[in-house]
Amino acid sequence: MEIRAAVGAWEQGARNERQDVETVQSALTRLARQPGWEGADPEGVDGSIARPPRKSATVKAIRAFQVVAGLEPGGVLTPAGDGWRRLVQLLADTPRPPGGDAVFPFARPAVADWTHPPRSFGSRRSGGRRAHAGCDLYAPVGRAIHAVRDGVVIRDPYAFYAQTDALEIDHGDFVIRYGEIKPDCTLRKGEHVKAGQVIARVGLLVGIQVPSAMLHLEMYDGSGTGSLTVPENLSARTADGVPFLRRADLLDPTPFLNEWRKWLAGA
Repeated sequence: MEIRAAVGAWEQGARNERQDVETVQSALTRLARQPGWEGADPEGVDGSIARPPRKSATVKAIRAFQVVAGLEPGGVLTPAGDGWRRLVQLLADTPRPPGGDAVFPFARPAVADWTHPPRSFGSRRSGGRRAHAGCDLYAPVGRAIHAVRDGVVIRDPYAFYAQTDALEIDHGDFVIRYGEIKPDCTLRKGEHVKAGQVIARVGLLVGIQVPSAMLHLEMYDGSGTGSLTVPENLSARTADGVPFLRRADLLDPTPFLNEWRKWLAGA
């Protein structure tokens, strides 16, 4: 892992080449998931640094890292500098989670667990006539949602449920539908995302009995084709035959989320 030129505050002479910025953002994102380094979260991997007078989350994260590391908080990392060498060493000493670079979809724990009804996979809906096809991760409206792994957007964001949208991303080993997001996602079909990149924000369900906010996360193994939502006769089913109304390659996200959460700061 290396950078070719300075990354950080423009006013400090940083060049902020896109590839270098992405490298630093990815490194800080990974570090921020370790206890004690939460402030080093750059809030996404997008390869850009905001120019003054706008505030940059990446520069703020660099300074937070420098403070905790006992370095001068200048807001810049250089290829041969103590800050970059220290960051690389910290990551080398940090165990990597199983599954490579997969990360939890939030930078901090969800407000409630996703392993008990009504939030859990398979919970009964519609009076028991169908099963819940994903896990609900409760969080405040607007909380950043991160891509769990590198991937490719396979469909433009679309209306999903109760005035929220959904986004579908192929992450290689699996496909995820990030549901109940705010209807302002700018990603489009064919765009590539990186693990940890902010891809959307938690939306608010309105027009239902109890307005609420969450990420509804569904997983598929990718062996199917076509729409993820299907008629009952084509649906995946629970062990006792209740339909999910979802494509046959539906997966239970619970074990994945449980594993990714272990590597989340504050978990």
